[in-house]
Amino acid sequence: MKSARVVALVVLCFGFLFNEWAFRLVSPVEPIDSFLRLMTLFLDAFILVFVLSFLWRNMTFSARLKQLTNNHVRSVLVYLGCFLSYCLLMSVEFSCRYYFKHVYKAPYSEKTYWEPSACIRDSILGTALSKDSVTTHAYVINDSLIYKQAYSTDEFRRRITPTTRPDSVYNEFAMVTGCSFAFGYGLKERETLGFFLDSITGKRGYNYGVAGHGTQQTLALLQSRDLHAELHEPNGVLIHLFIDDHIKRLIGSRRLIKLWASNFPYYYLEDGELKRDGSFWTGRHLTSRFYRAISQSAFIDLFDIDIPWFVRNDHMELFGAVLKESQKEFLKQYPEGKFLVVIGPNSELAERAVAALQAQKIDVLDLSNLLDKEEKRYKIHWTEGHPNANYYREVAVAIDAYLKD
Repeated sequence: MKSARVVALVVLCFGFLFNEWAFRLVSPVEPIDSFLRLMTLFLDAFILVFVLSFLWRNMTFSARLKQLTNNHVRSVLVYLGCFLSYCLLMSVEFSCRYYFKHVYKAPYSEKTYWEPSACIRDSILGTALSKDSVTTHAYVINDSLIYKQAYSTDEFRRRITPTTRPDSVYNEFAMVTGCSFAFGYGLKERETLGFFLDSITGKRGYNYGVAGHGTQQTLALLQSRDLHAELHEPNGVLIHLFIDDHIKRLIGSRRLIKLWASNFPYYYLEDGELKRDGSFWTGRHLTSRFYRAISQSAFIDLFDIDIPWFVRNDHMELFGAVLKESQKEFLKQYPEGKFLVVIGPNSELAERAVAALQAQKIDVLDLSNLLDKEEKRYKIHWTEGHPNANYYREVAVAIDAYLKD
């Protein structure tokens, strides 16, 4: 047997050491994460190409190497470039893992406690609140309790909004959809946007916000629910409170798939027509699995690299199309009602969002410059990204002025 085949067989044997079963044998306590499993497959591919290249001809190693470089120079250079890039990537990855394990120290410890779970799985919305329940939410920083709130829900899985008038007085409703900002994360029932809309506008407030939700849940909700069975008033306004992160949730970005959105509704545009294909996990399974795998990379985690890493024009087009369909669904049930999208304070995508909505002839109120939610007077705590009651009161006043005007 010539030396080329001997080297190939040695490399093949060496390659068996870089497989999951070998890692488990060396370190049975720590299982292999999805990212290392994916990188191992790439390494196996490099080894397989090398082995096949040198097993193909029965000749000396130097002669076969010279033959490859002379006859397939471009392929050899591509192979070497990819392999060196792989080695560099893995060097950086293990350096980042070492940094997280032995060097990095968080500026503070943050813990959130839910009793029972905040949300449950829902086949239509992805996640939903529990029916007729009370959930306790505690937020702790450095072993100090920042707040402890109880969230009550009704039979329609909405957070309960106290009324400020007798039920017989109301003739219009103001239902709010959106995420934790609409829900009132960390706040009492009388500190949410729904409550302030009730007390300021005189419309009965209903809170359909759910922590983590995006724009697509507003459409899925309207497509699946008969609002007349849930709202007692004959007419009213639907207010969707938008924040920039809704775009990432709508397109199922890498970071959101890692965190909580893998089972969210998957809407997409095909030849200008809006369609739904289950959830991100079922409708685009390979992409979501890839996102889940690379999310376990220490390098991606350290620099918080999201994919896609910027909001494209087609993302904004999808955003406009989803809300246009939401408007249609709402007006089917309430032809004399009003569908309003509110761009929340500090939105960096406000200009593009307004343009996308106006192109679809959707009523939009831009409050991106109304206030700075990062100011101390609008924050629950300096570590908490969600605003306090002052924020919602000012937003409700601005909405009321717009509706009256």
